[in-house]
Amino acid sequence: MAHWTFIHGAASNHQTWSRQHRFAVNKWVPDLPTLPHSTPPHLINDLAHWCASSLPEPSIIVGHSMGGAIAQTMALTHPDRVLALVLVGTGPELPVNSQLLDLLAAEPQIALEKIARWSLSRSADPGLLTASLEMALSIPSARALQEFTACKFFDVRHRIKDIACPRFVIRGADDKMTPDALSQEFLTAWPDIPLFTIPKAGHLMMLEQPALFNDILETIKTRLEPGTEAHRSDASTPEIS
Repeated sequence: MAHWTFIHGAASNHQTWSRQHRFAVNKWVPDLPTLPHSTPPHLINDLAHWCASSLPEPSIIVGHSMGGAIAQTMALTHPDRVLALVLVGTGPELPVNSQLLDLLAAEPQIALEKIARWSLSRSADPGLLTASLEMALSIPSARALQEFTACKFFDVRHRIKDIACPRFVIRGADDKMTPDALSQEFLTAWPDIPLFTIPKAGHLMMLEQPALFNDILETIKTRLEPGTEAHRSDASTPEIS
C-alpha cells in the first residue's frame, strides 16, 4: 500500500483534513512547523524541505492551496520522495492581493474573517464558517501574514514541465481564493492531467463536500494502486473535466 501525505494551506492546520479520516490509507497528516526565521520568498522551499525530510517514506502528496505549492516544490526539489501529486485548490502560482496583505498586517482578525468567508461557497453549512474562522484564528497573526506573503512569491509555471510523477488536480466550482484560471494554468503544461471539479464547493471543498472529495481520492487511489477496491459513498464522483 502506498503512503499518503496531506499538507494543509496557509493559516491552517491538520484539521483541514478532518473529514478524510475514513479515507483508509497509510497516511501522515502533519501540522506544518512555524519557521520564524524563514523569509517569505524562501518559506515554501523551506517547508518543502521540512516535509521531504520528515516523510516516513516516499509518498503520494495531497496539497491544499499553499500546501499544493509545497507539494509542487517537493516534486521539483525532492522527486525521489514524491510518488504522485494530488493538487487541491491550488495553482502553479498563487497571487495574493496586496490590500489583503496590508489588512493582515494591520487588522489580522478582520482579514482572517474575510478569508474564512471567501474560503466557503454560499451553500456551505453555516457551522463551517465558525469552524474555519476558529482554525484560522488559532494561528499566530505573524505566521498567517508570513504564509500568505510567501504565496505571493510562489511561481513555478516555468518549471512544472519538469515534474514527471503522476499528477491530479481537484478544484471547487465556487472557489474564490484559487479560481478556475489558476487550475487551468496546469493544463498549459499538462494538457492531459485528470482535473476534477466539485460542485457547490469553495476553497475548503474537502470540508464542504467530503463525500464527493473522498470519492475522488478513491478514484485516484485505484489509478495509482491497481487492484485496490474503492469503497464509495452514495454520492457519485464528479466527472473529470
